[in-house]
Amino acid sequence: MSRPEKVLVTGGAGYIGSWVLRRLLAAGYEVTAFDSLMFNPASLLGVLGQPGFSFVKGDVRDRKAVDSALKGMDHVVHLAAIVGEAACNNDPERAKTVNIDGTKVVAQAAVDHKVKRMIAFSTCSSYGVQDTKVLAHEGTPINPVSLYAESKIAAELFLAEFLKGGGDTFYTVFRPSTVHGPSARMRFDLIVNHFVRDAFLTKKLNIFGPDMWRPLVWVGDPAQAIELALKADPKVVRNQVFNLGGNAGNHQKRQIGEILKNRFFPELELEYGGLDKDLRSYRVDFTKIETHLGFRISRTLEECVGDIIELLANGLVKDPKSPEFSNG
Repeated sequence: MSRPEKVLVTGGAGYIGSWVLRRLLAAGYEVTAFDSLMFNPASLLGVLGQPGFSFVKGDVRDRKAVDSALKGMDHVVHLAAIVGEAACNNDPERAKTVNIDGTKVVAQAAVDHKVKRMIAFSTCSSYGVQDTKVLAHEGTPINPVSLYAESKIAAELFLAEFLKGGGDTFYTVFRPSTVHGPSARMRFDLIVNHFVRDAFLTKKLNIFGPDMWRPLVWVGDPAQAIELALKADPKVVRNQVFNLGGNAGNHQKRQIGEILKNRFFPELELEYGGLDKDLRSYRVDFTKIETHLGFRISRTLEECVGDIIELLANGLVKDPKSPEFSNG
């Protein structure tokens, strides 16, 4: 009987990482979470003690810590990052060193220890401002309009150059849609989550830039994509980039508000403001991840909105406006 494969997940205590840990453990992998614990570490309490799980506290910029953590690993899932425009703008130097230099450190250690697969997360916001009549596919020219997107694209380009050969280690990059829904490390600074929070608390919602487009996906679905990539034939995922989401997940901001009013809050007052200072507007094509990996969105936007309302209505988060639920 072969031993379980070992996976290191950087950023494992995070909003997406919390779901990834649980999915990979359920799939039979031995999983080690590597995280600096910038935010509330309570997200790890539900997995501590599970067979096959371990935790290492560390910073991805720390070469010795990363090198030690990757010894004996079969794969690494690199999620650790300063995520979002606000968080990156608050400390640009930290954002660059974590998102770019941290990726370089992890990639070098992966090569040194002959780790098979390095799965790294970029962002769909790399497409920035696009002609929304056209779906942006993986070959569409990128147009980042934020430090966050610029740093993630820089990390992508590094991996493409550093791991372009036919060595033991190869990369797979996912560009995820904007995620939403409950997580063990909850965030309310993401568009759907904060729309639902504000609608629930105030019954009013002012939407700036209502005609701008965003691709959206449930926060648990990136874990599905990661599992599929770990199990895929290397020929399918070697040194490949995949948009992560589904074509049905492309929504205008006003559509999110209308779903909230028509399905959940009939009394909701919708107001549409002027231009949003966040200029991103893009629709994304997810055909590649569907045809190559068999990925499918597993929860609809409406289902996830219901989950967030249930979370709020039952007091599972005492103060949803607390800074602890925001990256920025």
